[in-house]
Amino acid sequence: MNKNPANSITTSLLFILSISLPMGLGVLLSVLGMQLWVFLAIGISSLFVSLTLLGRWGTRQVQTRISSRVATQKEFPRLHNAIDGLCLSHGIEAPNLKVLDSSAVNIAVTSNGSNNTLSVTTGTLMNLGVVELEALLAQALIRTQEPRISQETQKSFWISLPIFRYFLRNKVETEEVLLLDQKSVTLTRFPPGLIKAFEISDRIGTFIEGSASTSHLWLLDPTAQLATSGHPSASLRCAALSEL
Repeated sequence: MNKNPANSITTSLLFILSISLPMGLGVLLSVLGMQLWVFLAIGISSLFVSLTLLGRWGTRQVQTRISSRVATQKEFPRLHNAIDGLCLSHGIEAPNLKVLDSSAVNIAVTSNGSNNTLSVTTGTLMNLGVVELEALLAQALIRTQEPRISQETQKSFWISLPIFRYFLRNKVETEEVLLLDQKSVTLTRFPPGLIKAFEISDRIGTFIEGSASTSHLWLLDPTAQLATSGHPSASLRCAALSEL
């Protein structure tokens, strides 16, 4: 995971700048004798625009923080074939595919509002068979269909700023995850495939270094702290799927 201190410094400076510019504009308008209501309207609008632009920039930084690289068809044909098959069969727009060099079994789902991206660990590709990989990718594709995925991605950026850590939480809701598991097996129509994928991931491990601010974007708990991340255990997810 990306731990470059330069990125943190740049993020902090841009946040300060996004606040300072509207304030500076407000002071200038005040000096020029602008009416109070006009002063407030322009100041608030400028602040909103600044924070919106900063948030969009931050969404790109979230993907950078995950540190995944483009997964080419030539290097990862099995990944592309599995995704293409699922997307064509169910009319889902194919996401961008990236890989993260990690022995863990996990997939992160991010979105900038117009494009979705799956960051698949190399451990996922190495340890899962065809059926299990398809099952886990189906879960990831279901995540891309969630209307809040772009907001959740941007939340990871805001959480990285100290001032917002006191107001925002990236804890996962267990019931929502279990519901997404159920939705994902409608794509493969084979719950045992996802159950097996969870069992393998539990054995291999799902930990992703430096994933504290992005933990809610991963299919499986990347922090090794189930109690605080909110991710349900593999055993609970398997038990719920076995009842289908």
